[in-house]
Amino acid sequence: MNTRFLETLVMLDRLKSFRQTAQVLCTTQAAVSKRIEALEEELGVPLVDRSQRAFKLTILGEQVVSQAEQMLTLERQLKLSVHPDAPPSGRVRIGVIETVVHTWLTQLIQALSERLPAIEPDITVDTAYNLREQFRQRRFDLLIQNDDMTEAAGDGDTAVAPLCRFPMQWIARPAMLPKERDLRLEDLERVPVLTFSRTSGPRAHVRALFAGRPAEPRVCSFPSVQSIIQLTKGGFGVAAIPPIFVRDELGAGCLEVREGPVLPPMTITVAHLRDTAPAAHAVSRLTRDIVGEYCAEAGESWVSDLTAGSPA
Repeated sequence: MNTRFLETLVMLDRLKSFRQTAQVLCTTQAAVSKRIEALEEELGVPLVDRSQRAFKLTILGEQVVSQAEQMLTLERQLKLSVHPDAPPSGRVRIGVIETVVHTWLTQLIQALSERLPAIEPDITVDTAYNLREQFRQRRFDLLIQNDDMTEAAGDGDTAVAPLCRFPMQWIARPAMLPKERDLRLEDLERVPVLTFSRTSGPRAHVRALFAGRPAEPRVCSFPSVQSIIQLTKGGFGVAAIPPIFVRDELGAGCLEVREGPVLPPMTITVAHLRDTAPAAHAVSRLTRDIVGEYCAEAGESWVSDLTAGSPA
């Protein structure tokens, strides 16, 4: 039995879409259909319920998927046992938030090229919300994001480890807001507040500060960190972001950190399935090493290292 066909069936069950399955497996929808048909012919039973408009497996198809997942896991374990000293290799699909792009992603990519040259990183940058949804659909092998992953960590199948923590501060152009005291909510109600996307945890924290207030704050959400930085530099509003994003601007004096209502820090985590491929485990371990090096170089005032003692 062709295990590639089994992998196609498992992926199709997770994504519920022939088109998305073809994209993830880097093939065509026609090829996906032919693989499923070949499996059905070999097993002598229908696996997909074609009487339904939406994708649905037959009862036997669900049984086959369950056993196929076990067979694919055993195949990975067998290959590893035969060549335990072989360097990890293959494509690793990594979902990352833009915060990582503006901090230590470049160092990670360079380290992958130097230390794990047989691994091909396939990186997608998106909002934490979108990345989590895709991770649940098994479209990523590794997820690096900042929102709560308690549910995933408790499912027994997903390993979640903390990487680092960025303080969140109010950032603005000098003289834009009162300087003789700390910022108050009424000060922030007079100007646009710039922060991350509508589905992000940091935006929810900012909105929560104004709960019950008579005035509705102008909270402007952006999926692009660079957009926030540019608008803040232009004096459009005050930003609620990690100061490390604008370290150079703060040093040059064109932006400043303002004390005000406390914002929860942004904690970055890495998640992967416990039975994922050795290559994904290797990338996860390297990520923790790179984050540790980055934090040591940047300093505790900019970012806190949480990798010490985190599980592999």
